Amino acid sequence: MINPDFESSRVDKSPWYFSPTILILLIPAGLKFFIHILAINGYGLGGDELYYLACSDHLDWGYVDQPPLSLFLLHIQRVLFGDSVLSIRLLPALCGFFSILLTGLLARRMGAGIFGQLLAESCALVAPVYLALNHIFSMNAFDVLFWLAALYLMVCIINGGKPTLWVWLGLVLGLGFENKISVLFLGFGLVVGLMVTKQRRLLFTRWIWLGAFVAALLMLPNIIWEINHGWPTIEWINNARTHKMVALSLPSFLFEQIILMQPLTLLIWGTGLISLLVHPGLDRYRSLGWCYLAVLAVIVFQGGKPYYLTPIYPLLFVAGAIAIKRWLTRRWMRIAIVTVILVVGTLTAPLGMPLLPVETFITYSNAIGLRPSSGERYAEGKLPSFFANMFGWKKLVATVDTVYRSLSSDDQRTCGIFCQNYMQAGAIDFYGRQRGLPHAISGHNNYWLWGMKGYTGDVMIVIGSNANNLQKYFEEVTERARFRDEYIQPIHSDLPIFLVRKPKVPLAALWPGVKEYI
Repeated sequence: MINPDFESSRVDKSPWYFSPTILILLIPAGLKFFIHILAINGYGLGGDELYYLACSDHLDWGYVDQPPLSLFLLHIQRVLFGDSVLSIRLLPALCGFFSILLTGLLARRMGAGIFGQLLAESCALVAPVYLALNHIFSMNAFDVLFWLAALYLMVCIINGGKPTLWVWLGLVLGLGFENKISVLFLGFGLVVGLMVTKQRRLLFTRWIWLGAFVAALLMLPNIIWEINHGWPTIEWINNARTHKMVALSLPSFLFEQIILMQPLTLLIWGTGLISLLVHPGLDRYRSLGWCYLAVLAVIVFQGGKPYYLTPIYPLLFVAGAIAIKRWLTRRWMRIAIVTVILVVGTLTAPLGMPLLPVETFITYSNAIGLRPSSGERYAEGKLPSFFANMFGWKKLVATVDTVYRSLSSDDQRTCGIFCQNYMQAGAIDFYGRQRGLPHAISGHNNYWLWGMKGYTGDVMIVIGSNANNLQKYFEEVTERARFRDEYIQPIHSDLPIFLVRKPKVPLAALWPGVKEYI
């Protein structure tokens, strides 16, 4: 049994949709959605978003750097609502709404009263990383939701729910894999947590095998795609780990967790982790504490980015809220802690969302001395890479368009545009469409698989690179323009725009050598 000190009442087993308390849980969730809609335009579409848009134009069962589910949803969303920023970012905002709501429901399922539910939701609401993930379109917004749904089902199973819940858990993990393969970390952590605790008895049921079968069946289309394309995602992961990502030490990794989750919430999630691991009042959920440690160990060992771990923190918020409640014996204390978290969270919210004018943000960021790490080796400029990559793409396309319009009509009909990375290529394909620019080609990630798109290389606009390198492959190389932006990440700025002609070898012969999975 759960210690009464850790709950205000017994777990409410009535359906949540019949409980009036759901209306209270909807307040933080609704506030979350409102914030994202209010700041929907922000600084503009990010470079990654432009790549996702390109991927959603090429539906497939897999991509070099991601599974297909989120891109299929983006495609449907664009068909229904068009290509406005609101349309593109609506689903991430909705994911944020349901993530906050599900955090409250998880707290309710684990025995927290209204205070515990609202405290857990408040922590999830103010965490800068969740503000960031739910602001832009990416698989990561859905990833948090899948982790939460899986944890909720695991809690239901631990609480004595029907064994058929294993099938539902398999369904969630399988769909989660088709969104982002890192959900496998959670699956691993859940199994390890059960094996090292008394809850290992839950593993001895035929239903868990049926759930595993459902998960494997849902994963199969992407795995078949990987096999048919020579396992490109494994190559991408290895290259990224070797050449792109920064492997952090455990102390550095944990420090990044504190920044990402909002420093003040450390009091809550730190208490939650300790309580899950040692306090008898939460002993039935001990496996979930070990789950966190197992996932942490795998991600740190693999050299993963700090935000990879963040989908699991709502669980720790919940456990911490349940534990802290017994120390706050007076009502004003409970109101005070929620209020303080929300107020301080308001002050740190600009770290996760573009809520301030850019120059104001730069001053603000320098003043507080907090800047989450990108987890990558590339140098940063005035802005963190998350914000920096929302700048400059329209300007880049306009610069390329100027070069393209300077060509004769015959050259325009055969001209291709080669980009060094998928952000540049995504910008050309999305913003260039309105200007009548040809489609971009690139060797970066899935753009390489999409091929040369019929271009011969006789006339090409090349973004980036350098004249000496291009002269190895083309007879004529002329720098025609240069792209600069003071806010974009330095790696994307000060780029020469070349016009090249007369390839020394056919473009098809060059194509295998431009592949860059990273």
